[in-house]
Amino acid sequence: MSIKTSIINIINNQNKSFVQAGFVEPSIDKEKAKKAGLLFFLVEINQADKIAEKMMFIITQLLEKNYYLNEKIFLVDEINGLKVESVFESALVKTNRELLEFIDQERINFNFKTLNLIVGLEYNERIYFSSIGQNKSFLISQNEKGFNISDINPEGDENEKEELISGKIFSSIISGEIPEKSYIVFTNDSLSQYLINDNFIKILSDLKLDGATEQMKVNLARINNYSNFCGLFLQNCPQCLETSTFHYHPKLDLNSTKENTEKLLETPGNINKEIIKKKTVNIFKKINIFRPLIKAIKSLFNKIKVKKENTNKNSDIVMVSSKQKKIRKILFIIVLLLLIALLLSIFLKKKDYNEVLEKENVSNYEELIIQKQNQIKNSLLYDNKTQASEIINELKGILDSLSDKEKNKIKDYQAIEETLNEQIRTIQGMYKIDNPEEIINFKNNNDQSDIKSFSLNSASQKIYAVDGKNHIIYSLNLNDKTFSKISQDEKISGDTLSGIEGDIYYFLADNQLISVGPEEKVSFSSINTENRQNISSFDIYNGRAYLLDKERNQILKYEKDGSKYTDWLKKNDNIEPISLITDYDIYLLNENGIVNKYLSGDKEEFELKTIAPKLEKGDIMKINNDYIFIFDKTQKRLIIFLKKDGLFINQYSSDKFTDVRDFAIDDKNKKAYFLNDNTVYSIDLIL
Repeated sequence: MSIKTSIINIINNQNKSFVQAGFVEPSIDKEKAKKAGLLFFLVEINQADKIAEKMMFIITQLLEKNYYLNEKIFLVDEINGLKVESVFESALVKTNRELLEFIDQERINFNFKTLNLIVGLEYNERIYFSSIGQNKSFLISQNEKGFNISDINPEGDENEKEELISGKIFSSIISGEIPEKSYIVFTNDSLSQYLINDNFIKILSDLKLDGATEQMKVNLARINNYSNFCGLFLQNCPQCLETSTFHYHPKLDLNSTKENTEKLLETPGNINKEIIKKKTVNIFKKINIFRPLIKAIKSLFNKIKVKKENTNKNSDIVMVSSKQKKIRKILFIIVLLLLIALLLSIFLKKKDYNEVLEKENVSNYEELIIQKQNQIKNSLLYDNKTQASEIINELKGILDSLSDKEKNKIKDYQAIEETLNEQIRTIQGMYKIDNPEEIINFKNNNDQSDIKSFSLNSASQKIYAVDGKNHIIYSLNLNDKTFSKISQDEKISGDTLSGIEGDIYYFLADNQLISVGPEEKVSFSSINTENRQNISSFDIYNGRAYLLDKERNQILKYEKDGSKYTDWLKKNDNIEPISLITDYDIYLLNENGIVNKYLSGDKEEFELKTIAPKLEKGDIMKINNDYIFIFDKTQKRLIIFLKKDGLFINQYSSDKFTDVRDFAIDDKNKKAYFLNDNTVYSIDLIL
């Protein structure tokens, strides 16, 4: 491929219009995409709001889908009669139709009269493009005499405005070869006023394409800082593909076209900085501060000369010596002032030049960031999370490389970071819950409350919460958020743990197994817990209690009367269990976040799929018929996996989860309830 490309995007006034030139990034394999050609666009929307940006984003997504993902484009060489132009035109038609459907569905109020758009394709050194609005297109070809500029803008159509109003964006396609050593130039209307002239041709011929576009950006920054510019350049130059070094040429600028277009581009209310600058320079020329000093020096020399001729030799020597000392002092002061002025002038010029370079550098970063974010959006649109993750890592590297000063100068940097974080959460399957619903704060009713565990009765929509410090079991009605004491007994003491079997809800106190049955009947039974402080979790299966002794890395299986227990795990090497749950099989959550599955005391083949951020520490685990739920206190998140194969489903985080002690799942209503400190919160789940 002998086509070189370059773009210009300069946004001086974001409230004036939305401008962008760029290439449609394919989500397919890059090598495969090369065979389909290069899809590009150039847009100016004279409607400076978020709708304009959203519209262009949707158009590029549809173009990518309807062209690069159309398998016909890869069969052009194999099917007789199938032409690239036909596939491209078909993609434009589909894009137009689907865009109108999207606008109708989303009820977007968009004024098509504000749209100026070029969409094109470069394929095997041929160009195909469709244009609507005021954007410009030119062919710059080389001949024996030099370069010739040809206007290849489509002829105005009388029905163009009516078509725009009706939503018909893409009309007829213009096509043709890109001659060797020639350029195709697309610009918005403002940029064309500055570029299409002899100076522009000289810049191209002297600096080649890459250097020329950089030179133009620098010159535009000097000439006009109140208009928005976008341009896209294609060059057919096989011998120019080698990378060349760009050098700034201050003499090659666009000043000759500036005066001709300044009035055209100026809008009412703008202050023309160039005119003010010129007038200021002229004023200083008229009141040159050095002119009186130079006159004074000449006058002194003349006086000395006259006095030398008219006075006697001795007195003349004395007088001249005295005068010379004064003159030397004056000359020294003058030279010093001139030197200071010179240094100040050099400093100011260097400062201005550095500011231009810094502004250009920031502009390049902004373009690169926008490009990467659009690529991420494209990948996520087609659920290509692997590719999106790679681009996110690239973008994070770019942002990390910026200094604080550069970050402050980048427009909407905070919004860029927020968007990036949102995209990361999308890839991670993370739902950020800013304000989970607060069900009750027990301390609002009793400052001495200290709730350590709770259980959820989904059928009756009740929560049973245990306060071991005050020896109370509460019943909380979720429908009306009222609560009452259902038991107060000295046996309810110490830190408690929760478990469940069927419709009976269990709590483990010091040496008591407490059950809450139907109609909220509370029962107590003794259980032999020799080292209660080592028990971190328990559950009930078939009327038997299974307690997890984290000190011994062992599960204690109790008799139904709670008097005796046996070690249940046959092998307990290389585990650090912190939570257990059972439903015939027993699942153990280790401190490092790994979940092991056991049957009859033997370890089974089971593994949770890797997630991001990586689960490095687990704290509490629950299960139901289909899912495993793990709470990670470090990351303040609830993670959900499929129970049958460990497949990751999604995860939920909230800054409110500062001290989660227990949680419960409402299968019927797809909700999760969290006991955070002494407050119960709820969130909705997507399962």
